[in-house]
Amino acid sequence: MEREKWLSAGAHITTMLLSGAPEEDVLEHIVSVAREIADADAACLVLPGLGGELVMEIVRGWNSDELLGQTMPHGGLSWTALRSGKGRLVPSLAVARNLQLPPMRRFGPALYAPMGTAEKPVGVLVLLRKVGQEAFISKDLERASTFADQAALALVLSEARQAQDLSKLVEERERIARDLHDLAIQQLFATGMQLETVRRRAARGLDKAGLISILDEALDNVDNSVREIRAIVHSLRDPDAATGLVERLRREASLARTGLGFAPSLVISLDDRSLGAIDDDEELVDELVSQALADDILAVVREGLANAARHAQASSVAVRVTVATLHEGPGDVTVEVEDDGVGLGAPTGRKSGTWNVAARARQHGGSSSLENSATGRGTILTWSAPLVERS
Repeated sequence: MEREKWLSAGAHITTMLLSGAPEEDVLEHIVSVAREIADADAACLVLPGLGGELVMEIVRGWNSDELLGQTMPHGGLSWTALRSGKGRLVPSLAVARNLQLPPMRRFGPALYAPMGTAEKPVGVLVLLRKVGQEAFISKDLERASTFADQAALALVLSEARQAQDLSKLVEERERIARDLHDLAIQQLFATGMQLETVRRRAARGLDKAGLISILDEALDNVDNSVREIRAIVHSLRDPDAATGLVERLRREASLARTGLGFAPSLVISLDDRSLGAIDDDEELVDELVSQALADDILAVVREGLANAARHAQASSVAVRVTVATLHEGPGDVTVEVEDDGVGLGAPTGRKSGTWNVAARARQHGGSSSLENSATGRGTILTWSAPLVERS
């Protein structure tokens, strides 16, 4: 019966992802259902953090406030399970040697089930029972590991599916662009040539000013149509290409009002100057930041605002994006999302939803961090990456 519960839970996770459920909701469901089926007192999902460490990102159950946000020590059971791709049973953490996390000593039996493989790790599912409770057995580890692998596979397939859908969308846009160019634009161009011929012939004959005027107007309309269609083709190839980073950031901040319940502040700076209505600086920022980097900056801001809305219980959120070019080197861009909410130590059930932000930083050779705010209240997400030349 228990085996069927694990299989059913894994299938439900796949269904959630295929139906478009947010990845954060799916991860939280993984932890909740695993704790319930395994009859564990606590369940944790250990995921790669912003600085490449392993962090207890999602915790459900007893003593969750002390476990949430704990960084797993290198060489510990979580790292071993992640790197080897093999699960591990511990009879009792309370008496385990070399245990470096004091909150874990409150627990007895423990089960570590890696999600993914050693070649493609996703995280580690940790199940915990109180001291004196029945120990986990090999059958528990086998079923939990199968469930964890199934959940990891579903997450990987979901990402692949999203990439495939995006690829298909790009291909469709390119097809439409080719059709518009090969058919509509060429046809309009030919029509323009015909009208030009009519205009010349009419001009050599009787002075039919009215006819010539009409034909001139028709030619203007054809030229306008060609320009409009070319603009459509360009937007189909890249819908955001015509919209600069600054405008996209303003739009993102405006959209965040719904989730936050208030408008976040947004300050965009170029070196020592804050952008206002200075178009030259705005255009310069758009020129300095590559399209790929701009996309990730926008994603980081969106993630930071979304997490503030979900978990911070904040009354204000500030977004700061600074492009620096005055120092040596290619320059860099820094993103800060700061709130005045409950901070990292609050028992909200997870540390943050920003664990995937680290990958975006590493992709550009940058860095990221999530810390309690220096003001003593709330958190600050800091993300930076070097500028690169636009291709």
